[in-house]
Amino acid sequence: MKRQRQRRSGFLRAIRQSLTGVVLVVLALLAPVSAASAHDSLTGTNPQDGQTVKDMPDVIDLMFSNMPLAIGTQIRIEDTGGKDWAVGEVKIVDNVVSQSVSPDAPGGDYAVIWRVVSSDGHPIEGKFGFTARSGGGGVSPSQAPDPQQDTGLSEGPESSAAGTFPVGPVLGSLAILLALAAIIMRVARRRVNKKRSL
Repeated sequence: MKRQRQRRSGFLRAIRQSLTGVVLVVLALLAPVSAASAHDSLTGTNPQDGQTVKDMPDVIDLMFSNMPLAIGTQIRIEDTGGKDWAVGEVKIVDNVVSQSVSPDAPGGDYAVIWRVVSSDGHPIEGKFGFTARSGGGGVSPSQAPDPQQDTGLSEGPESSAAGTFPVGPVLGSLAILLALAAIIMRVARRRVNKKRSL
């Protein structure tokens, strides 16, 4: 009788340890979800990264997966000498962030260096480049077109923040693990009840 009790307690202990392992695995899988899915990501730019345009654009547009916060948003439009040709304030309309370009900006290679505050409050930043064959395409900030009109956004480079995390597969794995845990518990109870009846 004593041996049977010891076997039962050992069996139940093994089940508890297995369930603890399952819970730890699930927590490890879910840990990156909150961090990775919380940050916004850059989904498009105009001009796009590496593009060569005929004239210097009036406005540089960046599109994000969510609407960024206005606080701390900065966009620099630097030529090869490091001079910043951005003029006026950064504009945010929905999930599009726009920066006007100086009308005196010459043609050449440019690097757009951006920093925005994600909708979750965390800053994200990145960089992309384009080439303008000729300058003089910019307008004064008061004449800058509405960023909602003909944004022409195209797929851009990824931001330095983490991208969208594949939540679906993780939730599917969680459901499978929980189902297995329930099956193990049910089998364990049946075995214990069966031994007690003997």
